[in-house]
Amino acid sequence: MKANPATNPRSRSIPTRLLPLLIACLGLAPLPTARAQDLAAIKQRMAQRVLDIAPLKTDKTVGENRDGFLELLRQEHANQAQPLVDAENADRRQVYRAVAERTQTTADTVGKERARQIAESSAPGVMLQREDGTWYEKR
Repeated sequence: MKANPATNPRSRSIPTRLLPLLIACLGLAPLPTARAQDLAAIKQRMAQRVLDIAPLKTDKTVGENRDGFLELLRQEHANQAQPLVDAENADRRQVYRAVAERTQTTADTVGKERARQIAESSAPGVMLQREDGTWYEKR
């Protein structure tokens, strides 16, 4: 008897398997209470940082790397930007782990998929990292 691709999690493609990432990030996924509270707090912290991160992206102090994390690109702004980058990346790391657990994949896979989503949705002028490690400005 053939496995049904719709019910066999191993037969689903990565983008389909990572759909819960978008749902979890939006706070729509049902999660165990403790985990839901943790992720809700993370979501709130990330939302509060958006307005602080945006100008750092605009002036190319930080960019979005190929692994789904912020990366400091201009060392002259490290004192101001690095604590923000570290806090954002710590929260992203927790979200990626939670999504990986739910989708039976790895946090690295989730991060790389998220990096692709970020690259697609980023505004022009944001620095993005290609798979080969080179940086480019989104046009």
